[in-house]
Amino acid sequence: MSVINNVLKDLESRESQFTPIEIDTIGVRSTPTRDLKPLLLIALLLLLLMAGAWIYLQDQLISSSTSAAPSIASTSPAITALPVAEAEVDHVVVTDRMIGNQIIGLQIRESEDDMRMEFALRDKVVAFLKERGENSFGYHLRDIESQIFAPVISDNRWIRELAIAPSNSGVDVSFQTAEDILVETRQSLVNGEPVWVINLRKKAAPVVVDTVVDSMAAGEPSAIKAQQAPETMELASTNAAADEVELESQQASASASSDAVVKLDIKSTNPNAKTINQLEYAVALMNSRRFAEARTTLQNLLGGSEDYDARKHLLALYGSQNQRGRFLRLVRDSMATYPDDLLFKTEYARSLFQTAAYRAVIDLFASEVSVNTSLQALVAASYQRLDEHEGAIRHYHLALEQDATNAKNWIGLGISQEQTAALEGALFSYQQAAKLGNLNNRLQAFVDNKTRTLGQVLN
Repeated sequence: MSVINNVLKDLESRESQFTPIEIDTIGVRSTPTRDLKPLLLIALLLLLLMAGAWIYLQDQLISSSTSAAPSIASTSPAITALPVAEAEVDHVVVTDRMIGNQIIGLQIRESEDDMRMEFALRDKVVAFLKERGENSFGYHLRDIESQIFAPVISDNRWIRELAIAPSNSGVDVSFQTAEDILVETRQSLVNGEPVWVINLRKKAAPVVVDTVVDSMAAGEPSAIKAQQAPETMELASTNAAADEVELESQQASASASSDAVVKLDIKSTNPNAKTINQLEYAVALMNSRRFAEARTTLQNLLGGSEDYDARKHLLALYGSQNQRGRFLRLVRDSMATYPDDLLFKTEYARSLFQTAAYRAVIDLFASEVSVNTSLQALVAASYQRLDEHEGAIRHYHLALEQDATNAKNWIGLGISQEQTAALEGALFSYQQAAKLGNLNNRLQAFVDNKTRTLGQVLN
């Protein structure tokens, strides 16, 4: 115990000396500051790369959509005519910019005499000549779009090149022709569809350019064909009688002597005798049914001193041969040359009626003081086709005042009377047609049915 006390006392008597000890594990160490600039640079580079990639992809999408759907206002390339669907044009784009009327097809017909380009339309179109060169033509079709491309033309004896190009107000149709080609354009109805036609033909016959509609449905026989140009026949029977007698005597002489050579020689002091004799010769050829020679002879007389008579005989020839295209072309040209001639005006009116130009038929005879029965009936039928039955009734009455024995005019009158609720008048008209008779089976059945039906209604 004493030992312990002595040690304690010794420790207390010593001077205390404190030496601090550093210990790393005790206390909070301060974190050194990190540099963020490299991270910001990396993030900025990534953003720039992403923006560049987005812009590149947008450019690719725009260029691909443009190539897949070309603008309607761009010029159509000259390739084989195809519908827009086959040319892979976006239908949505076309629909958004659609004007309404469209060229929906092109059909090319070629023969020995001409070449026709028929542009099928959705509706009628306003067309006019825009440019004209020596062998080049440019037509503008207003308020229309084209759903076809122009076909490539090569090694063709009529046309050299064809282009169909859209413009601000429609479509331009341009083409170049071969040498000595006449160009005709016309709009008509083919099987009830509107068609704009370009017709090309050689400058063979001296006929002024006009439109040929060969595919027009055949109407009633031409008046020229029916009467076979009585003035022509009378001229042939009087002036060509001597020629026929001489030809018969020549044939008799030839039969008596096979070595005999007979030549017909006509001499005259009249300076116009040559063309007059040619006209008589053409009539004689027609009477002997040598139609090809007669046609050539008459065509050579067009434009000369016997132009008028040559046209009448040529129309009679075309009518008898049912050459509808040539007949209509000559009718329109003759109407332009002789606008006041009733014969040509009648045939022109019939051609207008067959192309459904009913208002033009009415206007053609609006200023006529005296019109014959057939023309009155034609005007009445034009009113009837326009559903203007009051006008039809008026002109049918005028026609029947001149000739009450025409059963077809009575039928036409009855139809318009029925449409205006004049049932008693309609019944009387049908009964008159039935009394006259001379109707084909279809018309006879129609009249019988109408008479029976109206009789039951009125009774």
